[in-house]
Amino acid sequence: MSRPKTPFSETMAAIRRHLIPLVAISCFVNLLLLVTSIYMLQIYDRVLSSGSLDTLFWLTVLAIVAIAIYGFLEQSRRLILSRAAGFIDSQLSDEVLQNAMEQRLAGGKPTATIRDVSDLRTFFQADAALSFLDAPWSLVFIGFVWLLHPGLGIIVLLGAIVLFFATVANDLLTRRRQEEATQAVRQANEAAIRFVEGGETIVPMGMSKAIFARWKAWQERARDEQYELGETTTSILNFTRSLRMALQVAILGTGAFLVLEGQITAGAMIAASIIGARALAPIERLTAAWKKFVSARAAKSALRQSFEEMRRLSDPVRLPRPKGLLAVEDLTVLAAGSTQPILRKVSFTLEPGDICAVIGPSGAGKSSLCRAIVGAWRPATGCVRLDGADTHRWHPECLGPFLGYLPQKAELFPGTVAENIARFGSLDSEQILAAAKLAGADQLIRHLPDGYETDVGANADRISMGQRQRIGLARALFGDPALVVLDEPNSNLDGAGDKALADALRQMKQRGKTVVIVSHRADILKDVDKVLMLYEGAVAKFCDRDEILRPVSQPSVPDPKQLNRGLRLKNAANVTPAE
Repeated sequence: MSRPKTPFSETMAAIRRHLIPLVAISCFVNLLLLVTSIYMLQIYDRVLSSGSLDTLFWLTVLAIVAIAIYGFLEQSRRLILSRAAGFIDSQLSDEVLQNAMEQRLAGGKPTATIRDVSDLRTFFQADAALSFLDAPWSLVFIGFVWLLHPGLGIIVLLGAIVLFFATVANDLLTRRRQEEATQAVRQANEAAIRFVEGGETIVPMGMSKAIFARWKAWQERARDEQYELGETTTSILNFTRSLRMALQVAILGTGAFLVLEGQITAGAMIAASIIGARALAPIERLTAAWKKFVSARAAKSALRQSFEEMRRLSDPVRLPRPKGLLAVEDLTVLAAGSTQPILRKVSFTLEPGDICAVIGPSGAGKSSLCRAIVGAWRPATGCVRLDGADTHRWHPECLGPFLGYLPQKAELFPGTVAENIARFGSLDSEQILAAAKLAGADQLIRHLPDGYETDVGANADRISMGQRQRIGLARALFGDPALVVLDEPNSNLDGAGDKALADALRQMKQRGKTVVIVSHRADILKDVDKVLMLYEGAVAKFCDRDEILRPVSQPSVPDPKQLNRGLRLKNAANVTPAE
């Protein structure tokens, strides 16, 4: 059964098309490596015995021409491999990053990452690929030494066999340790980054000593495993180098004996020594290159699997701008890596211009519903439709401009404030200002160090969480989207921020936008039309706002369970989001 065509398979097929030229060039390169040995042989056996200067001159000219050709061909094959490495990077990196993001959003672990692309590229870019191209020619060199004398050929052949088994032993002894060492180093590095980011919690609470003791234990474990791995590999490499030097001595000693016996000439002895070294060098290089080969092989397998699993979206079809009719139909979302549902058969419909508040206790599935609506999480069953089109089958590049989303944790990305608001697309000043004013963030942004040109990365500590939320709201409103989903947009806002959010909601309603907003604060209800109450991942109630507020105005008929599940209307203003 043939594998499906993917960008990865097409990329590797393009590289394989250069394999025949590479093998042909390697053939000539390795044959030209014999030039110095043949030149040495002729000098000893012809020039010195005959004293012919003409012979010396033409032999030297031919040798220099052959060496020049060797240099050109060696440069050619290195350029081919270097460009193949660059081609791999340019063709695969974007798609691997996008696929890893999709798999992470779907709650899974990415099958392949940018590191796999880097491992595959490194194999082609380094000498590792050349080692495998040159290794078969060791047999040709051994054969040439054999022609000079079978005894010398046997020495080189036995040395090559021992070196080959040393390469295999290196793989068997280090493969598992390599994986463990890599995992340990990755764990220690990730922990270090998280500890630094959490410094404002760790230091004031006196957790530094315990935290750094734990990190030091991970670091020492990683270092010990790297030491063990390095010592094993270094021992094998030192053995192979020592063996090659011993073989050189054995070839010269045996050659000298054969010269004294009159079985070969002095030139043949020198040539056998040089060619024997050429025969063993690629095999010795294989030992050093084997680690890169194993990494590249694992990366190739992961990339192939990742691209075969990749969700293939058809070419974007430009659907008309949606009016904002949102229909959630029997939506079920599963927890990552399990069959436990977070949302269970959630269904509701919103007309264009409706503002719906999603309420419920922590862990009810409110944020999960937001992620499913905007397409960040895939449903196990059911679907989300915008103007009748399934948003999970709608190409993101087409859906994105019609969708605004502010997650619970408002993230700003490296770049200017203007670029963040414009979603890193074209900087349309009118649209950027319109979105900022609609979000009530214009004056806030103007008071930043460089206004709209403030670099978020350089000024990260100076932009508060409340400011991030308001800038994130402006980003959600950029481009006049038809559907806006806001997850706890007022969790970090002050009084001015709450007023700006309320004004934005009223303006969005006037413009006929459909808005889904999650909040624990009761005062948000005065600006909404519908209320969706979630409890344990299911719809407890979906009704008009007035119906959910009625128990408050008529205290003789409230349902305590309903109130506990919902807004906690009396004390909601003091509740902080825990989801």
